[in-house]
Amino acid sequence: MNNAKFPIHPWKITEIGFNPQHLAENESVFALANGYLGFRGNLEEDAPTGTRSIKGTYINGVYDTAPILYGESAYAFAKNSQTISHVAETKGFTIKADGEHVTFSQSLTNHVRELDLYTGILTRTFSYKTKKGGSIKVQIERLVSQENKHLAAMRLKITGISGGCDVEVTSGVYKPEFEIAKSDDPRTATGKDMNMILTTSGTFKPHYGAYTVLATKSSGMSVAAAITHQVTNAKATPTGESAWTFKGNTSQEIIVEKFATYYSGESKNFDAKQCRDEALSAADTQSYDTFAAQQKTFYKNFWDEVGMDIVGDDATLQGLRFNMFHLLQSTGQDGRTNIAAKGLTGSGYEGHYFWDTEIYVLPFMLHSSPQIAKALLMYRYSILDQARVRAKELGHDKGALYPWRTIGGEECSAYYAAGTAQYHINADIAYAIASYVRFTNDTEFLCNYGTEMLLETARLWYSLGFFNTEKGGKFCINHVTGPDEYNAVVNNNVYTNLMARENMLSAIRTLNDLQAKDPQKYTALKNKTNLSEEEIQDWDNASEAMYLPYRPDTQIFPQDEGFLDRKPMPIKDIPKENFPLLLHYHPLVIYRHNVCKQADLVLAMVLLGDYFTMEQKRENFHFYDAVTTHDSTLSKAVFSILASEIGEHQKAYDYFMFTARLDLDNTHKNTKDGLHMANMAGTWLCLVQGFAGMRCYGNTLSFAPHLPQGWESYTFNMHFQGRTIKVYVDKSGSKFSLVRGESIEILVDGKSITVHSQQ
Repeated sequence: MNNAKFPIHPWKITEIGFNPQHLAENESVFALANGYLGFRGNLEEDAPTGTRSIKGTYINGVYDTAPILYGESAYAFAKNSQTISHVAETKGFTIKADGEHVTFSQSLTNHVRELDLYTGILTRTFSYKTKKGGSIKVQIERLVSQENKHLAAMRLKITGISGGCDVEVTSGVYKPEFEIAKSDDPRTATGKDMNMILTTSGTFKPHYGAYTVLATKSSGMSVAAAITHQVTNAKATPTGESAWTFKGNTSQEIIVEKFATYYSGESKNFDAKQCRDEALSAADTQSYDTFAAQQKTFYKNFWDEVGMDIVGDDATLQGLRFNMFHLLQSTGQDGRTNIAAKGLTGSGYEGHYFWDTEIYVLPFMLHSSPQIAKALLMYRYSILDQARVRAKELGHDKGALYPWRTIGGEECSAYYAAGTAQYHINADIAYAIASYVRFTNDTEFLCNYGTEMLLETARLWYSLGFFNTEKGGKFCINHVTGPDEYNAVVNNNVYTNLMARENMLSAIRTLNDLQAKDPQKYTALKNKTNLSEEEIQDWDNASEAMYLPYRPDTQIFPQDEGFLDRKPMPIKDIPKENFPLLLHYHPLVIYRHNVCKQADLVLAMVLLGDYFTMEQKRENFHFYDAVTTHDSTLSKAVFSILASEIGEHQKAYDYFMFTARLDLDNTHKNTKDGLHMANMAGTWLCLVQGFAGMRCYGNTLSFAPHLPQGWESYTFNMHFQGRTIKVYVDKSGSKFSLVRGESIEILVDGKSITVHSQQ
């Protein structure tokens, strides 16, 4: 059986049997999380001999640091790495039957593992026959609570005990044992030992409790993990320092319910007592069934808010729901954490947060969980002071420069050409702030937090660029890298310049609005940031004069000033095994060529579509389609969206299908390191912004829907200014209705319609 392909079901991901080749990638697929606590989908017992398992339990925002070692350093290079830590393991059970360790062998049969996307519960079942002739049936359920971010719950049921079989179950809390694998692939973890250090552990008698306290080696963080149990038909004995063993009697059923709690904090102020108390409270007052019921209610409400369905293509529907499920699971919700490139499913990219959040993930959250979208922006506000410091390190007297990759707010990119040089992250964050406020009308957030971020990011652009007399006084921004990392440290990257322009204009509009509506707060912000009226005028002048390379004869926007001067790369002649290029060619070889990893000019046409004509979009789509390798999983979703807009519906669908099941089918061959969160969000964008053609320019919401060939219909909900709008598209056309909120006028295929309130 090809275990990378799962039976098609609109709500379930089911593994039937066991293929050791796919163990590590399926550990990512079957991961569970709640934005704070993340469990990889490891088996409860030790992995079979000879298989590759990547154990992982993570706390969002808990990381360790180590100095970045350069062969040759330079001023203001990033100093320290930040890598997500592997914290205590609690998901395991060790089962013995007639003294035999129950693990994968010919004795273990009927193995099924199933993730129910509708309930958020992972279930595993199998049978086992001992050499002495005894047999057992095992069912294990696991959940990471969405109602209590500190809690995970598991239930082990052993039934069908026959042949006089003796049964023994050991359950504990253990220090991490992450397999440190060195790799030249920059997308994986660094190979640094980020296992936490055990500081104390033990057992306590109420509810067969055990605990472990761990500390990072360098970053000054601690994590406590505690477990308690409720046990039916078994006698308990403490085993080791932080585990219990439960021996079954002659009953035909043994049940062990485990409740695990995790707390984290600064080591100097850390007290593990709260963690133990919480675990005891869970066992004292709740049962596994109670937590499972809460989980089912939470996910029902989430899916009701999303409202997404496809009729006529269950494989794609399965892929999209799987993607949305993991986006919800992995996104920080507390305003102090974010979403890593791999979420909480693996340690790829060291657990770093990138620009992916604002451009890919946040739009999905805007329409499913707006409160989480706000929390993501609050994280950026929480590290604003660090961004101010970083700007000064890079020679800017004013403003803030957000880190390209980070967890705690410090720049962690060791390769500045494809890291720190990506100044566009400032504008991406500003774009997200404007989008959030446009869709939510959250003026309180804008007044108290967003305006300050817009102001400081706008300042940086004016400091970075200059009015170039060689270009007729145009405002130029040199030596930056756009989202396309195959064209690094270039002059006048169009995406960067356009987004910088939008950033400065947003800051001007917001400050003017604040001055008019709340002069007292405007004055307070001016005083806090030493803002002058002259600065605001400078931004306006720079925005007006922004230089954008353009060839009017062909209507092509070169990605940057020198893009068309580079040697064409014969993409079609490159052996298939030499992709992605970054793993097979020195960066300088790539930089010399006319080639894109992900065409950021196409992304600019999606995000700022009102700047371009339809003919320009068509010409540039076809031009960049021919020179883009799509080595980044962020690429094809964007091409799909623009293809939909210009009427290339088959191409839009083909690109979309690459994104829809990328991790379920492991098409990029690196799902083992964690799931691709931005691509997962990209699939939703393909549906909403691509097939349904949703745009919002100014305050006008518009749609241009089409139905992919082979589909009967699709539907989804979106939130807009206090409303929930249901969008339905089938072969007869499109329908719009209000789930909640006041009537609204929208554009559909250029024509104005009113969507009436149901009240």
